[in-house]
Amino acid sequence: PLLHDDDLKEMGVHIVGDRLMFKRYIRDLSKRERFQRRNEPLWEGQERLFFSECDKSCMTCFGFFPADPSTYKLTTNHLKVKRVNPVRCGPIPLCCFGASYVSNNIDLSKVDDVDVFHTPAPCCHRTCCCSSGKDLVEVESRFEKGGKIFLTVKEGQG
Repeated sequence: PLLHDDDLKEMGVHIVGDRLMFKRYIRDLSKRERFQRRNEPLWEGQERLFFSECDKSCMTCFGFFPADPSTYKLTTNHLKVKRVNPVRCGPIPLCCFGASYVSNNIDLSKVDDVDVFHTPAPCCHRTCCCSSGKDLVEVESRFEKGGKIFLTVKEGQG
């Protein structure tokens, strides 16, 4: 829209086909730039699995079996969640036995409500390890399978 036929003629592009091709290339560049801007991440985060380094050492056998956190990526129109579901023995996740992965792309135009809940670190972690808490972000959408998606992030990121 900013470049007209008269402008191209002044620049020395006199053949009609060349002017049309030039305008099409500019339009394609504009579309590509909008697409890249739309998919550019606004925020990326990882699941907060442990309250402290002490907690992390105990749950991962001192790093021999590292835990794989879920990842989150927020763009202008989607929230992309890669959820990690570790093998469990009751309530205890067993990092050494692997995990399954589920990816979920949430269209932000279909999100109904977002709530943030703060979970403080346990008293012994706050006292001994100077641990901070976790924020639980609840994203509600009537179009999602379970209706709600939960993200666990570091304190202050929610």
